[in-house]
Amino acid sequence: MPDDRNEPRSGAQPARQRLTPADRSKELLPWRVAPDLSRCKLYWLPVRSFPVPGAQRDWLLGFLDRWAAALKTKHGLRAELFLQYKTVHPELSKPLLNHMLDLIPILGLGRKPGAGLPQFPSNEEIRTMTKSMFDTLKREEPFKFPNVEKYMPDYAYWFVEKSAKAQLDLFFGHGGITMAFLKPDPKTVPAPLPISEAQRKKMPMFQIINPDKTQAQAASLADGFLAKSKQLFGAGLENEPQMKGIPFILPLLDSPDFFSQPPEVVENAFQVFEVYLRESPLDKGMLLAFKSEEMEETLIGLLRELREENAVYPEA
Repeated sequence: MPDDRNEPRSGAQPARQRLTPADRSKELLPWRVAPDLSRCKLYWLPVRSFPVPGAQRDWLLGFLDRWAAALKTKHGLRAELFLQYKTVHPELSKPLLNHMLDLIPILGLGRKPGAGLPQFPSNEEIRTMTKSMFDTLKREEPFKFPNVEKYMPDYAYWFVEKSAKAQLDLFFGHGGITMAFLKPDPKTVPAPLPISEAQRKKMPMFQIINPDKTQAQAASLADGFLAKSKQLFGAGLENEPQMKGIPFILPLLDSPDFFSQPPEVVENAFQVFEVYLRESPLDKGMLLAFKSEEMEETLIGLLRELREENAVYPEA
C-alpha cells in the first residue's frame, strides 16, 4: 500500500528542506571554524603574538572562565589544566615555584603524534660543547650554556589542584596551556571524612590543613584518564625505561594534525577528552576541538552573550 504521508496536500506548498548545513561562521566569530573537516569540530582564534598581548589575553581569560562554566552546567564536564614544561621560562618559573604547594603540579609527557623521545647528545656533540666552554673561558668571555631543550622530551605539568581560573591567571598566554574537558570520574570522588565540625575546631592541625581538600587532591591521582592516556598515546614508547614513571601522556595537536594524521589519532584524543583546547604557537592562536553538535550551540550562545555585553575580541 503506497505511503502518501510525505506527499504535499492539494494546494499546499512542498515543505522546504535544507540541502546544505546553515552557515554559522558569523555567529562563531572571533573563532573560525574549519569547514572541510569531518572528523570533529575544529575552531581557530588568532592572537597577535605569544606572549599574548594584554587586551587579547583579558578577553580570552574571560571567555575561558565562562566556557568552562557552560561546559560544566550544560554538559557536565570538568576541566583539567596542563602546562608545557618548555614554556616555563623566567617569567613563569617564579610563579610556578611560588605556588608549587598550592597547585601540586605532576610532571607527565606531552607528545606530538608518533614522536619519539629525544636522544642523549652524542660523544661528538659533548666534545664540541666542552671545547666551546673551555675556549670561552680561556678568552675570559661570558659563557653561554648550550640549548639543551632539544635533548629533553616535551614534558607537561598537570595540576592536581582544581583551580583553573587562578592557574590561567598565572600561566595563560605564553603558548603552553592546554585545557581538556572530561566527564566526571567516580574514582576521584573522595568519601566524606568522619570528622565533625566541632572536632575540626578543636584540633589545631585542621586550622592549618584542610582535610577535605587534601583528600580530594589525593583522590585525583586515581583519575582514569591518566592510565588511558598512556595506553592511547604511548604507542611506540612501551620499551622506553622512563615510561614506567610517567603518569600520563598529553597529546600535543596543532591544526595540521587534525587533517593529516591517521583517523585514529583524532579518535583517540576524543576517547579521553570531550573537549580539547590549546594554545598553539604553530597556528599563531588558540585551537578548540570537540565532536558534539550540541556544544557548538553552547559556544554560539556564549559568544552571543559576550557580543550583547559589548565584550568584543580585539583582533587588530
